[in-house]
Amino acid sequence: MKYTKPYTQIFKKILLISITVAVLVFSACSNNIADSQGAVIDEIPVVTLPPVEKEPVPAVGGELVFAIPENPATINPLLINNVELCNLMNLIYEQPVRIDTDGKAVSELAETWQADVTGTIWTFDLRKGVNWQNGYGSFTSADVKYTIDLIMSYTTEESRYAVYNSYIASYEATDTYKITITLNEPSNVAIYFMTMPIVCEAYLAEHDFDTDLPVGTGPYTADSYDKREGMELSASDVWWKQSPYIQKLSAVCYSDHEAELYALDSNLLDFVTTSIIAIEPYIKYGKTESIDYITQYYDCLIPNVAEGILSDVRTRQAIAFALDKRDIISEELLGHAVATDYPIPLSSFLSGGSTNIYEYNIQKAIDLLGEAGWKNRDEDPVFESVENSLLNDLEIDLLIYKNDEDTYRRDVADNIAEQLLSCGISVNVLEVSYDDYAQRLGNHDFDLALCSFYLDKNPDPTFLIGTGGSANYGKFSDSVMDQLLVACKTATNDEDMVTAYLAMEDYFIQQVPHIGLYFRTHSMIFDSAITTSSSLRDLNVYATIPKWYLYVEED
Repeated sequence: MKYTKPYTQIFKKILLISITVAVLVFSACSNNIADSQGAVIDEIPVVTLPPVEKEPVPAVGGELVFAIPENPATINPLLINNVELCNLMNLIYEQPVRIDTDGKAVSELAETWQADVTGTIWTFDLRKGVNWQNGYGSFTSADVKYTIDLIMSYTTEESRYAVYNSYIASYEATDTYKITITLNEPSNVAIYFMTMPIVCEAYLAEHDFDTDLPVGTGPYTADSYDKREGMELSASDVWWKQSPYIQKLSAVCYSDHEAELYALDSNLLDFVTTSIIAIEPYIKYGKTESIDYITQYYDCLIPNVAEGILSDVRTRQAIAFALDKRDIISEELLGHAVATDYPIPLSSFLSGGSTNIYEYNIQKAIDLLGEAGWKNRDEDPVFESVENSLLNDLEIDLLIYKNDEDTYRRDVADNIAEQLLSCGISVNVLEVSYDDYAQRLGNHDFDLALCSFYLDKNPDPTFLIGTGGSANYGKFSDSVMDQLLVACKTATNDEDMVTAYLAMEDYFIQQVPHIGLYFRTHSMIFDSAITTSSSLRDLNVYATIPKWYLYVEED
């Protein structure tokens, strides 16, 4: 294990500020000058311009040390599911299409792409002049086809990229730098399918995919690898973009995340990514800092809309207005989340942003409940409805599952129950085993359920809210919504996607098929001597490492 701290502490982040002071001194003229009041001014004051600060210019050099898990079953990037290994492999391999921090598809190994008029045949024009590391020649469409061949041979249990296999009717390398994908039906899913890491056919013809050094087209080359010790990397000398400033990386194996955090605290690691909420003990003034980045973990409340109290859309809207999501995020998640009403983050180019958020408004919630027939008709705080001269209390069960290792869901549920009581809704938090929880969701046996989903790069929420969707546990069914969802997944360019998704979002906000809460954020804790980037994205956190730097140029 290489220890780089003494080296980096001396030289990292040299900041040179050149201050130019211009002093304009005007000699007194022979004629006196009067001010606006007519008084004579004998001397003209000296005017000093503010200092000019130069931006630091990054310089090449240095090394970073970070953690990866020990003894992985494979380092095949198509089969890896561990987040840290995915991030590592993204330094070596590249994708035809990359999803940016705003959710927009941008070019990487594919320069352009387009669909035909049917929306089923997609043509990707690949980048020329890209070379494989270690002298394995030029990247071509044959490598893309070879990668797709592998993915099509995997099941969804083996590879997260295989989730799109059922959409693919055929694919063909029609030219050295062109590949065509034909879908079974009109869809923009081809864009998200092409976010897989591309592997080298020539290299894999003679090497073990699971254990041998990986070879890609990315910014760093793997120099050595031992599954118990780690991987050493250096800046690639054939990368088609600007060479990274930081030339050396050491990925060191650790047994678990607790060991990684201890190593960070002991100055053995330069940065760590973490999902823990309480990161404050690892932030040390002048030594370590942190950046939060949004993940695909989406938490929401799913109402049973098929029957019961929550079949009335006004009651669902009332709950949305009655929840102070910022309080939930602050108190139970210590700020590590971003509020939302909708299964697409506000930062996405497909979201209408904060204009569509249900702002916390207790009075609006009470008014909506009144319209639905719920009012406070007795001495207790719970609202009632009248049915055959009998009072029925506004009571619902909130289903969650028990997790002794991660108790934040229980804290969130208790917070929700307390908030809803303030507008007359009595909530019984029903905490059950995970197996019981899953069974009750599948049987639609609940009033309201707190659910977490890890959403795909493809933003299509049909599986959540479309009629018959695999995770549509609340049995929401609406023909208008189904038509809007079809428009979303068949849009073939950014402009049409924005139009379709905003229309669907508006309808979602009106109908409340479920009540969005927040997207979880994770943190990167790093040495203050590193100049990093704030543009981080889940599963591709290391994408900006080529732009990080430790040194700056001297005058």
